[in-house]
Amino acid sequence: MHALRFLSLLLATTLLTGCGGSKLQPLTGTVTLDGKPLADAAISFSPVEGGRPASGKSDADGKFTIASYTAGDGLPPGSYKVTIVKINTKRQAQAAASDEEDQSPENAAMGAMEQGVSFLTPVKYSSPLTTDLVVDVTPGMEPVQLDIASK
Repeated sequence: MHALRFLSLLLATTLLTGCGGSKLQPLTGTVTLDGKPLADAAISFSPVEGGRPASGKSDADGKFTIASYTAGDGLPPGSYKVTIVKINTKRQAQAAASDEEDQSPENAAMGAMEQGVSFLTPVKYSSPLTTDLVVDVTPGMEPVQLDIASK
């Protein structure tokens, strides 16, 4: 009976570690734009053969860590297209007109609002369809260096 419990426990432990064993490879790196660290950029690794992308965000020094499911867990080995996006959002609101000013329905109700979004990184790096950055992820690889130019 004692041997049966031991075998059951051994089988359960083997199955749990086999099923839960991570095949993800931790991946860190640095991204620069025109030779300078690129802060607050969204970096995404999309499998060339299709599948779930992994992503991260660069810090003030341009350093990033890629995650698939939880922070820093990495991604499966394989070939990936890399996208790098940093945008500038512009939002300006203007108060509604006073009694002496324009009382058109639009201005009287809400004031004026101007919004805009512009890419601070080249647009070609914003999509897996247009990027030319490809990284082959292998077990135990060194940190990745991603250098992009604005022109």
